[in-house]
Amino acid sequence: GRPTSRDTSICEPSLDVMVAIRSAQRPSLLRTGIVLSGAAWTALCASRAFTNVQGTVSRTGLVQRRAAEVWMSDVSPKGKKVMKVYRELVDMKGEEDAPAVQRVMGELDTEQKAMLKALIQAKSGMQDRPITNTNPEVGDTLKRLYEKYKMVLDDDTKATAWRLRLEMNMLQDVQVMIEQDQMKMADAEAAKDNTDEAAAEKAWGYFKAKFPQAVINEAYMGTPTRENDVKYRFRRFKESLEISDEIALEIVAQDATPMVVDPSFIRRTWKAMVGCIGKEEALNDIVRKHPGAIIVQAHNVEAKIQQIKMGASVIGAFADLGKMFR
Repeated sequence: GRPTSRDTSICEPSLDVMVAIRSAQRPSLLRTGIVLSGAAWTALCASRAFTNVQGTVSRTGLVQRRAAEVWMSDVSPKGKKVMKVYRELVDMKGEEDAPAVQRVMGELDTEQKAMLKALIQAKSGMQDRPITNTNPEVGDTLKRLYEKYKMVLDDDTKATAWRLRLEMNMLQDVQVMIEQDQMKMADAEAAKDNTDEAAAEKAWGYFKAKFPQAVINEAYMGTPTRENDVKYRFRRFKESLEISDEIALEIVAQDATPMVVDPSFIRRTWKAMVGCIGKEEALNDIVRKHPGAIIVQAHNVEAKIQQIKMGASVIGAFADLGKMFR
């Protein structure tokens, strides 16, 4: 259920900064830069050494980073500029470079100076500072990013925009935390007396037939696929699409792929489809013909809705043809 193209190394800007920090011998020039950014506080930690940058890889291939490490990647032009200035500051050799500090700081606008301030605060162990906005910021830890994401999770428009702001590796690791929480919710739900247990059990059976190795591994591309997880997603799938057990089972029997995807992701994509063509058309002309279409990124739906419909129609026709020969 998390984005693809996983890279198990730290993103390049973050690694560059860490290397620069380890090589920095004097914090005085960096403090000068901090003052020039309008942040009058002490930040000696900015030049402390950090070890174990790469983290460790779990059996599912997910990078588990140290809790104290801060995120310093930003794919926007503004963020990249902050990274460049930060690296230049920590690479400067002595007080004779003070004019150079003023020069590089002059390259930043007010917003970028605030980003640099947040980075230095984070390096100074100030991650417990109040969250005043939900935007991902340079210097945020993984835990802090997840706390921000939870603040916008119920608003699908805001959640989609929030995810687009993150560099891929950050988003993947936030997704790990999302799925860890969902596992707890799935276990809590499984302990209840669920009236739709028979339908959920059938959905689990369809999933086992489609993804036998994922059942053995209890994970599919890092996403948890225990019985409780799949049944939890099946119930959220029904809720999001507002469909009956029968229709939901028909869809899962055809293609169980939606059962390996974050339910919130499914909900956002579904709402985007409904917003473009309405519920009945989205259900009957897309999802029931091609269930895999529901895993399209929500922000791509509007621009590609006709392609999605055409693809679903073709796949649905082949599926119908296959049924004739069974």
